[in-house]
Amino acid sequence: MSTDGLGGKGLFGIPGLDKVIHFTLFGAFVFLWGSYYSIDKKYSPSRLLLILILVASLYGLGMEYYQRYFTNRSFSLWDALADTIGSIAGAWAVKKSPYGNRGRNQN
Repeated sequence: MSTDGLGGKGLFGIPGLDKVIHFTLFGAFVFLWGSYYSIDKKYSPSRLLLILILVASLYGLGMEYYQRYFTNRSFSLWDALADTIGSIAGAWAVKKSPYGNRGRNQN
């Protein structure tokens, strides 16, 4: 949803809410896929999370470019940055959660 016509108030009149939504969705994306793939021992956890961060970040940036050229919505570098930061936070959550922490210190 474009918030350009809302006078800078943001989505639903709450400033910055769209960035929180981007952060949350991309963080959940990386957390869920990272948790799922960390169960399989054939993937290196650090390499897997790096790949997931890159895929999610590039997807978010790609969608911003898509909006710019193929829809009536505008490109927002801030949305892409919120996507990337959310992806990093999701990877961090995988490392801290019992679902993603399958390292050698596991009992």
